[in-house]
Amino acid sequence: MQKTAVWHAPHRHVPSIPAVTARLCVEAHKLAGLGAGAVQDKPRSQKPYPVVHEIGRLWRYRVVRRTSRFSVVVTDGKSQHTAHLTNSGRLRDLIFPGSVCLCIPKRPAKTTLRLVGVPVSEKWAVLVDPGEQSRAFVNAAQAGLIPWLAGWSITGSEVDCGESRIDLEIRSGGHTGYIEIKSAAMLIGDGTGSFPDCPTLRGRKHVGTLSRLAADHRCIILFLVQHPDAVRFSPSVQGDPVFAAGISEAARDGVEARAVKMCLDMDGRVVLVDPDLNCYV
Repeated sequence: MQKTAVWHAPHRHVPSIPAVTARLCVEAHKLAGLGAGAVQDKPRSQKPYPVVHEIGRLWRYRVVRRTSRFSVVVTDGKSQHTAHLTNSGRLRDLIFPGSVCLCIPKRPAKTTLRLVGVPVSEKWAVLVDPGEQSRAFVNAAQAGLIPWLAGWSITGSEVDCGESRIDLEIRSGGHTGYIEIKSAAMLIGDGTGSFPDCPTLRGRKHVGTLSRLAADHRCIILFLVQHPDAVRFSPSVQGDPVFAAGISEAARDGVEARAVKMCLDMDGRVVLVDPDLNCYV
C-alpha cells in the first residue's frame, strides 16, 4: 500500500526572520539583513534542470508600446502586430518601448500573437504568461518533482470556494487542500523575486479565502518565480502593502507560503530550477 503524507495544521512555514525589516530591506533594494548572514540562500545547482513544459518555437519581436492591460504592439522590423498579453501586472521592468519580447502564434482573433516571454540573457528568458507557468507547475507536481507535495495529488482546478475561485485542489488520503498560484516575474533588490508590482484586489481576496479555509484544510499560496537571477522570494510592499501584510497574517493562520523557481530557455522549454525556493514573508 502506498504511503500518503499525513497533514497537521499548520504545515511547515518559511524560515523566520523579522518580516517588516526584511521587506523594508528588499523594497529599498539593499537587503542589508539578508546579505550579512541573516539569511542563508541556497547554492546554485550545477545539475541539468528538468524540462517540465514545452511552449514551442519562440519568435523575437521588439515592443513598440503597450496599448492596454492585455495588448502590446510589437514589430519584427518590417511590420507591426498586436500581441495578446495574459499577464495583468504592469511589468514595467520587462515590457517597455524598445525591449525585446518573445511571442508565439495564436488563433487569429483581435490578435495573432501571444507574448509569453522576455529574454534577459542569451540563454534565459522570463516567462510572463501565467497560464504557461501554471501548466509547467502542474506537470512538475504530477512528475513528483515538488517535494512539499509528496503524498498529495492535484484533483481539481478553478475550485469554487465561495467568495473566490482557487487555482488547484489537492488531496492526500482523507485530507483536502488548496493552492492559489501567483506569477512572480519581477526582480527587485539583490536577487529577490517578488509579487505584486501593483495593487491586487483579487490577490487580497484569495489570501482571505485561504486564511478562512486553513482552519480545516492544508492551504498554500504559491509564487512561481520566473527571473533566472532570483535566489529568494519576498512579497512586494511597494507593489501592494495590504497584500504583503495579508500574507504575513495568513501565515499566522496556518497558510503556507511557497515559492518555486522556473525559467524559460530560448528554445521554448520551461525548466524547473528550484522546487522549494527560499520564501520570506
